[in-house]
Amino acid sequence: MKKLYTLSLLVASCVAFAQTPIITGIMDGDCSGGNPKVLEIYANGTVDFTNFSVENQTNATVDTWGQTMSLAPLGTKTNTFVYVVHGDAATVGPVFTAEFAAIPAANVIYSGTGSGIPQPMNVNGDDRVRLINTATTAVIDQFGTSNVDGTGLPWEYLDSWAKRNNGTGPVGSTFTEANWTFGGVGSLDGLGTCQTAAAFSTVVPFGQYSLSIAKNDINGLSIYPNPVTNGNLYITTADNGVKSVEIFDVLGKKVLGTKVSEEAVNVSALNSGVYVVKITEAGKTATRKLVIR
Repeated sequence: MKKLYTLSLLVASCVAFAQTPIITGIMDGDCSGGNPKVLEIYANGTVDFTNFSVENQTNATVDTWGQTMSLAPLGTKTNTFVYVVHGDAATVGPVFTAEFAAIPAANVIYSGTGSGIPQPMNVNGDDRVRLINTATTAVIDQFGTSNVDGTGLPWEYLDSWAKRNNGTGPVGSTFTEANWTFGGVGSLDGLGTCQTAAAFSTVVPFGQYSLSIAKNDINGLSIYPNPVTNGNLYITTADNGVKSVEIFDVLGKKVLGTKVSEEAVNVSALNSGVYVVKITEAGKTATRKLVIR
């Protein structure tokens, strides 16, 4: 009976979200001008994007949403991710493509620049973005709490990113921090092909959302201290099993590989700088940014 009940809940949730766009990611890049600034939306089922628009709210205490941009150019998409990118396609387009080479151009739209052109992704890491039904203005999904400046809050994404957790769906204008994983302010500093470093795609988890809880999620993963100042890096998980740890520099070169359980990873031989850590435990893999001082 318990298995049937669990299955029923999963089916019910999928039906509830069917043919619905869902905000699944956001990022504020570290290239020139803070680019690329990107909103990721998942088309769950077959979604006609001519019915939807995105807006932003950039004032902390005034309930004013604006910069309404239609998603109609995306047309109809089925079970795929689409991306709204701030800026002109001719200038920002190459930047976005260099960082996320695997994303099809047909799944990306740019707001453009110039007076009178809606630019909903012209945001800083403390601003809010929402997805609405164009005709009714009903809020479908939202990132960030209305009328609240995100500076210093867990959901701030300055030079960083955020990803919707698997198994959570759109909840209108209600923003629930527990439904999201946050990269942490500054997690993209120094990265990007624009800075002759690893592409943002190696860190930003775009294209990884699922309506069900992914089997490859490492439960309770935590790495600390970060930045590392004493040569020891600790990696803990809910299971605390044997973990394969690989560390790469910003050029993608593997500089350390080891296996640990609960003991520290000795990184004293690594120079000060920014690295990417790849952790694998029981067939599940995750990546994190690491700073060594």
